[in-house]
Amino acid sequence: MPMQFFKHRTKTPSSGNQNTDNSAAKSSNSRNGRQSLLAAAISLLITACLLTACGFFVVSGLRRAADDPRQAGSSASDPSSWLGLESVTRILSPDSEAPVAYTFSDGTDQDPSQNSASGPARTTSPNPAEADKGGTGPAAGSSSYAAVPAVPSGDASTAASADPAKALSKDKSAESSKDSTAENAAKAGKDQEAANADKNKTAEKDGGDTAKSKELKDASEKTASEKQKESEKEPEKEKDKKEKDKEEEKDKEKDKEEDKDKDDKDKEDSLTKTQKKYVRAWEENHLRTFPLNTGLHDYNWKYLKYDDDGRLHYKGDDDYTVRRGIDVSEFQGQIDWEKVKKAGYDFVFVRAGHRTFHTGSLERDTRAIKNLTRAKKAGLDVGVYVFSQAVTIEEAIEEAELCLDVIEESKVKITLPIVFDPEIQIEYDARINYISNDQFTNNAVAFCETIKDAGYTPGIYANCSTETDILNMSRLENAEIWYADYNSVPESPYRFTYWQYTNTGWVDGIPEAETDLNFWFVKKEQSD
Repeated sequence: MPMQFFKHRTKTPSSGNQNTDNSAAKSSNSRNGRQSLLAAAISLLITACLLTACGFFVVSGLRRAADDPRQAGSSASDPSSWLGLESVTRILSPDSEAPVAYTFSDGTDQDPSQNSASGPARTTSPNPAEADKGGTGPAAGSSSYAAVPAVPSGDASTAASADPAKALSKDKSAESSKDSTAENAAKAGKDQEAANADKNKTAEKDGGDTAKSKELKDASEKTASEKQKESEKEPEKEKDKKEKDKEEEKDKEKDKEEDKDKDDKDKEDSLTKTQKKYVRAWEENHLRTFPLNTGLHDYNWKYLKYDDDGRLHYKGDDDYTVRRGIDVSEFQGQIDWEKVKKAGYDFVFVRAGHRTFHTGSLERDTRAIKNLTRAKKAGLDVGVYVFSQAVTIEEAIEEAELCLDVIEESKVKITLPIVFDPEIQIEYDARINYISNDQFTNNAVAFCETIKDAGYTPGIYANCSTETDILNMSRLENAEIWYADYNSVPESPYRFTYWQYTNTGWVDGIPEAETDLNFWFVKKEQSD
């Protein structure tokens, strides 16, 4: 912005009162003739300076117009645009309304009308017109901006000699600042465009992610809905499956019953007249069907006969022959086994031990080892049994292990079964009287499995009541049956291998007590 000049006002060199009477000045014109000439010379000098400044500003304006790219395309016919006449007019007309140039303390230029009320405190130089009135500071209410100081009248030569190069440098600096500002604005615009592009990309990405997230959410909701529907159908499927399984189970049970009925019919058809008679009597007594849950024997009792000495024989059967035998314990005392053998007895079951009725103590038979070794030495086939009062599976296994210990200690080769003999007592309050039928069967099965695992043949001692009312004979198919029945003809149609037909026999060689007598039914081809 060009520097502003003020009209010259003459001041007296005196530092005293500036309001000297004009009348005194007029009366002294003759004395001040030299001063008038000097003033005229100064006025000429100032005029020359003004003309020089005008020429400088015109040239400067032309150069700026030529250098300023913003003027490209302006009309060359407008003198005010390329001669800088507006600037000259402002210089020559101090009363012009052109704005006064203000300078901040940091050296920048700004129009006071464009500044806010805030900012650092600033000072202003006194207006020359006010200075003529005696004012020495800023007028009340004047702007807080610092105006370019007016050139005092005594410094006209200094103002006239102001360096135009500095003004030109200032203009170029301002133009450079404007160019830099434009470049910065352009750069800021590009940065803004890039930021907007990034923002749009981010928005597009977010939109894509949102759409993808929505798709995933919809798929998840659909899957959840399908799972919920499946879960709702699950109870119905489970119910249908249970009903179907129940129907299949009923069909299987029905098939089993039909097969059982058929087997029972076949078995009934195979019963002898004596067996059928017994079965009918049993059913009338028990008010239920006879449990034909195991194999049936095919012995023919017409071959049973007693001789004149009361001794029982089984002769004439083409399929079976019998061997005679006994079973003994310490109650028979000392036995002459040679005499027993000569009396016609071929086998013996030796008691290995027994469990007491009340305390459940398991005790070894005191003559078990002697009876085994001596009977074997006399030529008899030997087997072992234990008198059981087991009420648990563990006790039944313990009884089986007792039998195995006795056999191992005797070093005798066992050729007959090792038998489990659980007997319910009628005359005694025995512990085994109070267990369930299932427990009774479980104990028998546990004993037999232990013996079989040791490499021996297991056996069960039972009578008809035990077989039909207590034991589940279908679970003991692999055990030999030692059947006790003291009737003249065995009543049970169930299979058995050994038959204890009396407990009051007398045997030569056993003088101290009665002895149980037994038949061993042997297939003829096996005996040969």
